[in-house]
Amino acid sequence: MSVTYGMSQYQNQSGTYLPPREVEAMAFRHVNGLLSAAKTRSDRQAALSANLKLWGILMQGVQRTDCPLDAILRKDLTTVGTWSMRYANVALNSDTSLQALIDINRDMIEGLSASAGPSSYAGPAASNETRAAIQMVG
Repeated sequence: MSVTYGMSQYQNQSGTYLPPREVEAMAFRHVNGLLSAAKTRSDRQAALSANLKLWGILMQGVQRTDCPLDAILRKDLTTVGTWSMRYANVALNSDTSLQALIDINRDMIEGLSASAGPSSYAGPAASNETRAAIQMVG
């Protein structure tokens, strides 16, 4: 058994024991770390790409027919996600400040962390999607 195999098995199982909301908050924290630390053009592009991927995954989940969120929250998340993705696309090709994205992501972290209990949406799809979100963003 190689070290690479062991690491991949750990990564595949490590997200299994966390509530989906906490995994999502971790993904936003990770992306905010990338956005905050981006000093070079290459780092900036990688951070913005991670932000786009994260919001894209979140918006796909919100649009699923089995999404347990109420219609108003789904609409609000779609609006914020669309704005964030447009802003990130503009920032990819300009020197636009990344602070607005960091602020929106921080708001998401606070909202996800404010949950009184685990998400009621704990089916297999949620677990796989949140693991995919972490793997895709970085």
